[in-house]
Amino acid sequence: MSGPHLQPLMAAAAAVCLSSAAAASAGDSWFATRVVHYAPAPGQFVNQPQYNNPSRALGPPTGGGTISPDNSGVVTLGGFGGSITLGFDRPILDDPRNPMGLDIIIFGNASYVLGDPSRRFAECAIIEVSRDDNHNGLADDAWYLIPGSHLAEPFAASLFTMTWDNDTADPTHGPAQVSWLPPGTPAFPPLHTWQTTTHQLPVSMFGIAPVLVNPNGSAAETEGVWGYADHTPTLLLGDLTGNNLVDDPTLAPEDFYTVPDDPLTVGISPGSGGGDAIDIAWAVDAATGAPANLDRIDFVRITNPVHALLGPVGEWSAEIDAVAIVRPAFHPADFDRDGAVTVSDIFSFLAAWFAADLRADVDGLPGLTVGDIFAFLALWFSA
Repeated sequence: MSGPHLQPLMAAAAAVCLSSAAAASAGDSWFATRVVHYAPAPGQFVNQPQYNNPSRALGPPTGGGTISPDNSGVVTLGGFGGSITLGFDRPILDDPRNPMGLDIIIFGNASYVLGDPSRRFAECAIIEVSRDDNHNGLADDAWYLIPGSHLAEPFAASLFTMTWDNDTADPTHGPAQVSWLPPGTPAFPPLHTWQTTTHQLPVSMFGIAPVLVNPNGSAAETEGVWGYADHTPTLLLGDLTGNNLVDDPTLAPEDFYTVPDDPLTVGISPGSGGGDAIDIAWAVDAATGAPANLDRIDFVRITNPVHALLGPVGEWSAEIDAVAIVRPAFHPADFDRDGAVTVSDIFSFLAAWFAADLRADVDGLPGLTVGDIFAFLALWFSA
């Protein structure tokens, strides 16, 4: 088809592209855009402005490299059970077009010990995901667990509840000092208690705390720990080889920090900005162990799963820098993923659209509508 036969379609596509520009701008961020909930547990940084601002987890990360992390953009979770819940400006699909099928990347301030990727300063955190099934924009639907490498079934057995209080003279439930109490905690006396609950990672998975040693050995090429936040360093923007040098200073954060590292291979995959990537398909119902079978998610919750004091290092606590959506490896108009944008992509897209397949939701707006057809055609004609 060519010439005048294409002109009506091209005109319609262009019109939709222009008229929906404002609406699409509300769904074009590759990073978390809002803090849904922030509840740090007692810890040494929870009252320090450098570490207790949850908005630091929004937008792109501030990578420092594999040896010296940049802490200027992180937020602390505090002690056991401290958490942050983040939202996005659009649903995140379980997208098979993504590299290795991975869908989100969580960035923290982990680093290699003396540059050795088999030994890390890493305070791993539990990842959970949720889908906004009731479409109210709140994180009040079911949560599903990413069990990772070190939570075994039955997953419910790993749940642990920590009781805290505001009496710092109490070595069992109180933090080490008053400055470790989260903002807003009532002063002692009277006694104030509260609880935090999450899935507890075994301290035995770590070597000399907080140094995490690859359980597969120092010469292994396969990573033995995966599926947790704050395990893999965040590279400098434009460091394409993991050498702590900027190879391409022209790279934008949305192009660099949306490329996942292979979580099952030691070291950071060339071209990736680091961080810890997960597949939404890994999510399970923690109560039953059954796969969650989520086609998309809307919220990510990251929680500190270890209760430990590490001497001068302070409490065990993950710091979170950012959460990114993985960018598909294929051109968005290459719907059939054959490496070329052809008319077959239009037919593949329309088949998915008529089948109510959420992969056809390309306009960034809720639900499948005719707007998705025009938006896809606009992508196809611009390819």
